[in-house]
Amino acid sequence: MPDSADDPVILRAVLDLAPDMVSLSQFSGVVEYVNPAGLELVGLTESYRSLPLTTADFFTADGLDVAPEVEAGLSRYGQWRGHSELRHFGTDEAIPVAVSTFVVHRDNGEPALIASVIRDRRCGHRRDAELQATAVSATHYAAEQKALAELSRLAVDAELPQLLDAAVAAAATLTGVETASIVRYSGSASAELSIESCTRAGASTQATTPGDMAIAAYAIEGGATVVCADIDVESRFDTSAMAAHGFHSGLAVPVVAATGAWGALMVHSRQAREYSEREVSFLDAVASVLSTALRRIELDQQLIRRSLHDALTGLPNRTLAYTRIDEALARARDTSGAVALLLLDIDDFKIINDSLGHDTGDRALVRFAHRLCSATRAGDTVARLGGDEFLIICEGVDSVTHAEELAHHITTSIAAPFSSISAPVPLSASIGIAVSESTTTRRELIHRADLAMYRAKENGTGGHAVFDTGDLYDADRIRSLSIDLRSALTRGELTLHYQPLVDIATDRIVAVEALARWTHPVHGEIAPAEFVAIAERTGLATELGAWALRTACTCASAWRRFAEITIRVNVSALELRNPAFPRHVAAILAETGLPASALGLEITETMWVSDTARVADTLTELHAMGVALLLDDLGKGHSSISYLDRYPMFECFKIDKSYIAALPCRRSQAIVTAIVALAKAFDVLVVGEGVETQEQLDALVSAGCDLAQGYLLGRPVDAAATGELLRSIAVHSQ
Repeated sequence: MPDSADDPVILRAVLDLAPDMVSLSQFSGVVEYVNPAGLELVGLTESYRSLPLTTADFFTADGLDVAPEVEAGLSRYGQWRGHSELRHFGTDEAIPVAVSTFVVHRDNGEPALIASVIRDRRCGHRRDAELQATAVSATHYAAEQKALAELSRLAVDAELPQLLDAAVAAAATLTGVETASIVRYSGSASAELSIESCTRAGASTQATTPGDMAIAAYAIEGGATVVCADIDVESRFDTSAMAAHGFHSGLAVPVVAATGAWGALMVHSRQAREYSEREVSFLDAVASVLSTALRRIELDQQLIRRSLHDALTGLPNRTLAYTRIDEALARARDTSGAVALLLLDIDDFKIINDSLGHDTGDRALVRFAHRLCSATRAGDTVARLGGDEFLIICEGVDSVTHAEELAHHITTSIAAPFSSISAPVPLSASIGIAVSESTTTRRELIHRADLAMYRAKENGTGGHAVFDTGDLYDADRIRSLSIDLRSALTRGELTLHYQPLVDIATDRIVAVEALARWTHPVHGEIAPAEFVAIAERTGLATELGAWALRTACTCASAWRRFAEITIRVNVSALELRNPAFPRHVAAILAETGLPASALGLEITETMWVSDTARVADTLTELHAMGVALLLDDLGKGHSSISYLDRYPMFECFKIDKSYIAALPCRRSQAIVTAIVALAKAFDVLVVGEGVETQEQLDALVSAGCDLAQGYLLGRPVDAAATGELLRSIAVHSQ
């Protein structure tokens, strides 16, 4: 018997499907409900609800003769049975009926109702059988709805195997067959079918060809429900498999997922039998629930994949890579093996992005990712961590040497020229290598690879470096000094020293270059190259640059009261990439009273070419303000002397000190002479930097160089000493 939770469903089905008239009315006579059979019997439609009908309206005058008897029976016994006469609302025809009426008490405190079951006496006993069939149908319908509701719940909450088992159980029970099963279609060239769930104990899950389950294959290929009432008369498909299992009839419904045909729901019986429209409809509904669940599962899988893979390259992302590292380390501990992490950063990728645009950069990353995957072993994981940084997880690594061999192979493979020239592909990358030990954690391994990668970059492009303990010291020193540098800027502990630039022809100081100095309370003098690099890596470069520019301009403004001098200040790449930098310079000039023409900003050649578009806009604006622009270390990075032609805002450049150090040998003399001659052709001043001997100065004089700077001509000194020097020169020149 159905439990009480199913009673409302069954009762509603009985009322709606009952062949006899059923009505509910108040004791006042107001009719509250008439079922569909009753409406049809008296010629009414659902619109009757808008009419103020009473029970008296439904009966003829003769029929109302029994009204007193009815009222007495209901009052005394709570029920009454007898004959009466209804009237047809459309034709006024009298309809002889048998009436069974009774009082229905409600447990919620509401007034009782009068329920009446009225049978058309013209129909005879045929209605009795129909009533019984209706009751059975209603009960079966309620069971089907309950089963579909449960399957719908499982489709949302349960795993697929649990849903499939529930589906075949419901299919077998409610169609009354011996066996129900679900088969899955492989979708491969062999088009195999495998049994995913079956109500028959011991059913094989081994994959079979469609010929072994022809009714399923026929339904899947046709995309429609297939009914086989009797295998003896079936000619559409092979029934030998059904006969071999002792089945004489069956039904198959295709199950479709978002990607296409998935499988089929089947029921089989050992007897030849017809399958009713109701049974077919129910199995179609079950298959529809399965299809919905499969689409939900596929969507979940897609969302999971998207959350774990890089949208651009399709490679595993940081989250999945970290999971793979944990799994690899666990396997390595179990086998006493090792895992190597290769952290890879593309060299100079920013040039592609900034010169050709981010769309081109994205295409370059995709091509690079394909090439990187081709250069790794089959079992390695290649992941993109973000930007131009990739990670390779290598298991089964025998030693550090083995890991270096893998890195070398990758470096060689990605350096090979690309056959297509339609878009650039990076050909160089710096790789940091870290190999696990028995107790190494994922975090430690990644940190070590990161430190090694930075060292590889410092050693030059296209190389690799293996982590060693010295990297940890360097990282700790950087972290410690970055904290101290921030404090030093706040407390004013940094100073500027100034080195003169001398006009070679007149031997007169025409400018001084501001050079930052930091005396650490514990470590002593920190080299400018070290703390400037730390400032750039830790976000202090802008603050450091603003301090240096303001301090230098303040000093230069004071010195210019007694000396014709200009000041030169180095600027960082971060400052030049900031669109607001020219406004900051203008504000400092206004604050210190220094004319724009007395300020020169030195830009390294490598910094300039690394960010052409953005830096060019900044330099153009500075040049328009009257600030002098100087190209530092010419020839050190990209040897782009052509910039002097393409960007005429440069007024001066410094020959890199490596060329000066080699003087006065003939080869270096020829190179310096050629550079000076080219500069003269562009009407640009030339500075020889790093002059330490008289021979080097004489060589610059011979080459026609304009200015010189170096220890031979003056070492960097603090602001007080520089002021005294300039004042002394001014006094003696009077």
